[in-house]
Amino acid sequence: MKIFIAYLCLVILIIGCGPKLASQETYDRLTEAKIACRSAELRAKNLEAERMRLEEELASKQEILESLKRQLQELKEETEGK
Repeated sequence: MKIFIAYLCLVILIIGCGPKLASQETYDRLTEAKIACRSAELRAKNLEAERMRLEEELASKQEILESLKRQLQELKEETEGK
C-alpha cells in the first residue's frame, strides 16, 4: 500500500510538473519574431556588402585625388620655373 501511494504521488508530481504546451498566440508571436530576425539578418548582410563597396569606392577616389594633387603640384612647379 505504501508503494502504491508513493507511486501515485510520483505520477501526480510528474504530470503536474510536466511540460506545458504553448498557446497558438505564443506560436504566432514566435513565428513573427523569427521572420523579423531573418529580415534583420538579411538587411545587415546587405548593408555590410554596401559598406564594403563604398569603402572600395572611397579608396579609389582617394587615389585619384592624390594623383590629381601630384599633377597640380607638378604644374605649379613647372610654371614657377619658367
